[in-house]
Amino acid sequence: MPQRSDIRIAKNTVIIYIRMAITIVVGLVTSRLVLQALGASDVGIYSAVGSAVALVGVITGALTGTTVRFMNIELGKADGRPDRMFNICHTVHLGGAAVIFLILETIGIWYIRTKLNVPPGKESDAMFVFQVSTIVACLGIANVPFQSLFTVHEKFGIVALVDIVNTLVKLGLVTLLFFLRDSQNGLRIYAVMMSVTTWISFIAYHWMGKRRWPEIVRWKPVRERKAYREVLAFSNYNLLSSSAIIFRSQGSNMLINAFFGTTTNAAYFYAYTLQNYVNQFVGIFDSASAPQITQQVGAGQVETAIQLARRSCRICILLFLVLFFPIWSELDFLLGLWLGSKMPPEAVVMSRWTLLIAAVAVTSAGLGQLINAFGRIKWYKIEMTILYVLCLPAGYLLFKAGFPAWTILACFAVADFLFRIIQFILLRAQEHFPVWHFLRNAYLRPAVIALVMTGYLLLYKMVPLTGFWEHLAGCAVTLAVTALLAGLLGFSPQERKDVIALVRRRDYSGL
Repeated sequence: MPQRSDIRIAKNTVIIYIRMAITIVVGLVTSRLVLQALGASDVGIYSAVGSAVALVGVITGALTGTTVRFMNIELGKADGRPDRMFNICHTVHLGGAAVIFLILETIGIWYIRTKLNVPPGKESDAMFVFQVSTIVACLGIANVPFQSLFTVHEKFGIVALVDIVNTLVKLGLVTLLFFLRDSQNGLRIYAVMMSVTTWISFIAYHWMGKRRWPEIVRWKPVRERKAYREVLAFSNYNLLSSSAIIFRSQGSNMLINAFFGTTTNAAYFYAYTLQNYVNQFVGIFDSASAPQITQQVGAGQVETAIQLARRSCRICILLFLVLFFPIWSELDFLLGLWLGSKMPPEAVVMSRWTLLIAAVAVTSAGLGQLINAFGRIKWYKIEMTILYVLCLPAGYLLFKAGFPAWTILACFAVADFLFRIIQFILLRAQEHFPVWHFLRNAYLRPAVIALVMTGYLLLYKMVPLTGFWEHLAGCAVTLAVTALLAGLLGFSPQERKDVIALVRRRDYSGL
């Protein structure tokens, strides 16, 4: 069973990496075009307005995790009822979309009109972007149950195809925006363009979901209140943690806007864009392993689930290291290449801190899947919420004292590290989780590689690099060295043999 799960995870990972490679490359191009077309100030406005929407859009993240978890559990049971669970989750999502719409059209409009710090004359543009973002947020929530069907059935090829189509459509629209960069309504045009991809996803997943699983995707309301109780209880704690994540990231964006203005918002936006790309690269294996881990717990195979989580964590950290050290070694060069002459001044220092935050976050790979699968998430979410929310008053006090904008990111890194310790304490207390065995098998090999590469970076900084090709070659050498160490030290001899055997088998059926 573990070997079959590993093969399925490997297949899913290959598909998602193909999608990621296309979306990230195109995303880097489009973000540069947007900066050149709109300028740092308008990008900052778009980011700040989006923060207001995201703060109340936490329901999306909470309900997504809930739907995937409960659908996976139903599929793992011998007598599961995925059709019944889909209707429960669908009803909850429609209610969530209605709640978000009401909040945005009342409190959200008040915030945009009275609190948002935008340059004079841009107030109406900010309101237009806000209204478009509101529609996009509500559509996204209503679409979650349909998109989740493809995740729990491990149809990652279809998900990848939809994402690639959306990415290419976005590239075409942003290219058009670049040619319209002298337009007075560039920010409004951009907001409408970005909403197109949400409409494409909404239509595609609804249509394909009904064609593939007509026995599941059929409107049949579940009337027993008890049926919603467990889902809503789980959703409430997911909502708590999602609120904390969004409150921290987007609340800090709003705090930066209040103290430093829209140009610093743009630097923050691109730093977090870089972090998101790194997280996508790293989180792919974690996402691909999630259905297997949850379904194994649902079937009572807890030891198998823990083994998969442990391996997923180690591989995710190794993937992160392969990306982290080349980026870190040439960050100034790479950001200049990406953003060009209009790069916001604080983008480099903020990007370094978001990379450090990502380094701490990747150590949770596999753990989050296990915790959700076990179902007892209450204290994890409460502790996480407390730590994350405390970052904002800490950042406010730092800004009041005259510290620069990046210092709030240092608070994030500390909070993430403390939360990881709490996760292990709770897992040990609640599930008798083998913490030391997990630490030794998931963290030890990557820690050795990180230590060696840190010494490498100290030597690398002594090498005088001046021209474009020298910097590019240096980045490539660092990538090769890190990948070689990951392959040699990151895996056991038996694991390397298993990978080679899988490649030679070339069994890619069912992708």
